[in-house]
Amino acid sequence: MTESIIDVVRALTPQEQDAVRQFIGYLKQQSASSQSASPFLRAADEFIEQHPELLRRLAQ
Repeated sequence: MTESIIDVVRALTPQEQDAVRQFIGYLKQQSASSQSASPFLRAADEFIEQHPELLRRLAQ
């Protein structure tokens, strides 16, 4: 892809550009909130994602 992201965004309609800005804001917010999570919570989230079947069985 030889187009820069700036060129791509500039080619969008004003409404599409606004949607891109909102999406970038969302990504920044997600990044900030994931960095503020404690190592324990990150590890717990990772375990939950990797072992859903085990957790389902334990819940029974």
